[in-house]
Amino acid sequence: MKHYLGWLYFLSSLAQADPVRLASLDWPPYTGEGLPGQGETTVVLRQVFTSMQLEVQTEFLPWSRAIRASEKAGGLYVGYFPEYYTYNPDFILSDSLGISELGFVEATAKPLGELSFSLLPLLQLGVVQDYINLAGVDQMIARGQLTPQVAISDRLNVLKVALGRLDLAVIDRRVLLYLLEYDTEIKRLASGKVQFNSSLTELKTLHLALRREPAHQQLIEKFNQHLQKVKSVSAAIPPTSD
Repeated sequence: MKHYLGWLYFLSSLAQADPVRLASLDWPPYTGEGLPGQGETTVVLRQVFTSMQLEVQTEFLPWSRAIRASEKAGGLYVGYFPEYYTYNPDFILSDSLGISELGFVEATAKPLGELSFSLLPLLQLGVVQDYINLAGVDQMIARGQLTPQVAISDRLNVLKVALGRLDLAVIDRRVLLYLLEYDTEIKRLASGKVQFNSSLTELKTLHLALRREPAHQQLIEKFNQHLQKVKSVSAAIPPTSD
């Protein structure tokens, strides 16, 4: 009963206060201010909050800033998304909002073939600042076995690979495909010059991360309940035929 009353109080306080404010990043097709519905993951998240009768507002920031801004107690943002599954004592993760296939972008002129973690130290590898990589890559970086070049975005790494400044870079498969189709500079400089190497990939789940506070724990629990309902409805809708 106390838990239920606490949740009612929390809902009442939200109704009288500002909307739930979250930080995110431009990471198409999953999230992005200029994307339809602000991206696929944002659409799912908004559907869940709407079913909870809560309004949500998202601001799109550089990734490192989005995380830092969400860490501050009493700050503008209660959390951020989408985060890969990881343990962070400062945040609570929701159930999965979707899937990301993580692998590598390579040059078509110098395909690397079958990749292995033992091969990576022999190559010029690129990663994005503060992104989670394949687990094996992050473990090797932590042990000092890899010293990758760090960029501020996926698109910069794609350009570096296309221009021969990197042998490969960690990237989500669909992010690469989106950039090659819709990013003007990437199309001009990298089209036909880069490809996804699918020999060493890892599936990552995408989550909403809320700052670890008692009220946010309750919010995540309710969010997860409504998320499952939204997924069930989506799964019941047959795909449209062209």
